[in-house]
Amino acid sequence: MESQLDQLVALLDSYGRVSVGYSGGVDSAFLAAVCARHLPDRAALIHLVNPFMGTPERAAYERDARRFGLPVFEIAIDPLSVPEVAANPKDRCYHCKRAGFRRIVATARERGFDVVVDGSNADDAGDFRPGMRALAELDVRSPLMETGWHKAEEREMLKRWGFEVWNMPAGACLATRIPCGEPLDTGKIELVRACEDALHGRGLKQVRVRLVAGTVRIEASDEDLAEACAAEGASLPRGILDSLRDAGAVSIDPTWHRYAHGSMNA
Repeated sequence: MESQLDQLVALLDSYGRVSVGYSGGVDSAFLAAVCARHLPDRAALIHLVNPFMGTPERAAYERDARRFGLPVFEIAIDPLSVPEVAANPKDRCYHCKRAGFRRIVATARERGFDVVVDGSNADDAGDFRPGMRALAELDVRSPLMETGWHKAEEREMLKRWGFEVWNMPAGACLATRIPCGEPLDTGKIELVRACEDALHGRGLKQVRVRLVAGTVRIEASDEDLAEACAAEGASLPRGILDSLRDAGAVSIDPTWHRYAHGSMNA
């Protein structure tokens, strides 16, 4: 990986002054760490304060953002104010990403940065990612994808460098928990957040709360299923059901489902 790291550093160095769209997740944290180690005087982090961000990512951002020693700029944004996002069409991510990164690019230019980069990596190349079109239109670069980095490799480097975020479970914006075609609103987003927070509070790690036609459905990794003493398709333990109801869920699918990345893409 040292040769691959050299390639990444050389690419970043060629950009001049670099702004990282920094969420607090593994990918943007790895980019931030590389910039802090190799371009400390020519890099900054720009963070969107966004209601779609999950609580673990928000906590990681608050814990780590200043640790890199780079300037950090925050921009508040409400994606639900964009009609094309609130309507939740299949290309919602395009409209959301475009609205957010337009603000990031404008802020970067105002502060004299030459290039904005994001954390898309080689694992994202074959995934359903409408937002990638928005990044291309705004000339945002994805150096991790361009130099072939996978998330597992990023985790290994972050662990080596002593960053706690290395083992944070994969996350995604909370809007992905609701099927395309179902309009989004603050109540739905906050219900998903509250239910996922409740499950994390019970020790589950890789979980998704899907909200389908008003019904909460739980997806969990094999590890979480085993720890909760319930196989896929088995009934949710009573304690889990009580936690979900306490979080505001009214209609709950009573069975476990195995977590699958991109299960809502269809």
